[in-house]
Amino acid sequence: MESAPSARALDAQPVAGCPLTAALNAIGGKWNMICHWLDTGTRRFNELQRLMPDISHKVLADTLRTLEQEGLVSRTEFPEVPPRVEYKISTYGESVRPLIESVRVWGRAHLERDRR
Repeated sequence: MESAPSARALDAQPVAGCPLTAALNAIGGKWNMICHWLDTGTRRFNELQRLMPDISHKVLADTLRTLEQEGLVSRTEFPEVPPRVEYKISTYGESVRPLIESVRVWGRAHLERDRR
């Protein structure tokens, strides 16, 4: 019989080069499901904040910056007064679409399970 991992094993550092670690680092954070909101079209910062009222301004800005660095989100800054910035899922970010949909489907089923 296989035993549960020890607390020490759970604290171990992720394996470098591990595909699962790479994926979770890119999209595994609590707020990285911003890609879900960007999947339906281009959005501005304040619109994203309204869609996710529990996220702080700083965390949203940091998360968008990280997603942009990962190549999952593209940011377009318009030279206007007042400044306008728009975010959209990048071509590369579209490759995350099946994962987002799978998580959404699983989440619905999980919520239904909890209601029973």
